[in-house]
Amino acid sequence: MFLMDIPDNNNDMLKKLLSDSKLEMPFSGFEDRVMHSIRDKVRTEQSINRNINLSWLFFALGTAFGLLLSVIISPATTIWGFPTAKLMLSSYIIGGTLILLFVEQLVTFTLKRKNNTADR
Repeated sequence: MFLMDIPDNNNDMLKKLLSDSKLEMPFSGFEDRVMHSIRDKVRTEQSINRNINLSWLFFALGTAFGLLLSVIISPATTIWGFPTAKLMLSSYIIGGTLILLFVEQLVTFTLKRKNNTADR
């Protein structure tokens, strides 16, 4: 049975019943709070992604600067009275270890982040 087949008085009554069946939200600010929490979550996600990208950028810049500095300092110079030839081996060992540790942390964090966003 179609709406047009119903007599006018029944049609008016049906319209009145349908207009009375509007869904009211349980709390006045419920929708606003939910939308605000969703916006905050999206902003947090974007901030984390931006920070990861900046971490990679500054890691690469710092590593390049360190390598450039090690090439510029020649073994014939001295730093505070110490010959740089003796300091170079220890600085290479410490620097290489730190580079490996930082790369490992950045890769782990980046992969975790990608896996978390892929799961959603």
